[in-house]
Amino acid sequence: AEYMGDVATGAVLHTMTHHTRCVRSVAFAPDGRTLATGSRDRTVCVVDVATGALLQTFRHHTHRVTSVAFAPDGRTLATGGVDKTVCLVDVGTGALLKTFKHTREVTSVAFAPDGRTLATGSADTTVHVVDVATGAVLDTLTHHTQGVLAVAFSPDGRALATGSYDNTACIVGVAKEPPSLKRFAAEWLVKHGVVE
Repeated sequence: AEYMGDVATGAVLHTMTHHTRCVRSVAFAPDGRTLATGSRDRTVCVVDVATGALLQTFRHHTHRVTSVAFAPDGRTLATGGVDKTVCLVDVGTGALLKTFKHTREVTSVAFAPDGRTLATGSADTTVHVVDVATGAVLDTLTHHTQGVLAVAFSPDGRALATGSYDNTACIVGVAKEPPSLKRFAAEWLVKHGVVE
């Protein structure tokens, strides 16, 4: 069951029993009017915060759901699961918009503040930075030695924080130009002795 409470008094406002297994992830929509919950029962529920009423149930994963995040405009929901899949879902219709894959369980998802980029963390030790519109993987970060548990963008979208089973948290810059071009330029400068 999910519980929604009054922080000032500690009183539970709603107990939602829409799932049949434990709830692994929760996220408020940016307007605060809806809440998404991801569960081991393989579903994502979207509920009305004011009433606790179930608005939508999404069944796009084939294994337990580990992470949910709303896009900044509140119209798209990213979900990650043990099935190695990230789903982008239209919150209003429930339509599956896009899917992305990792090679192991997806543990965390986070939208950049502008909503155009999505970061996905996985037990495969990588973080994918994905263009939401095209589905293209803009970059694959490989700085962790064990599974990635958490991803979060900075408020300005210029940095990405990651946390891992390897006992580290890292902050990495997010490229505004295509990462392959940035890497090529850096490698060229080193190769030609311009920088060390």
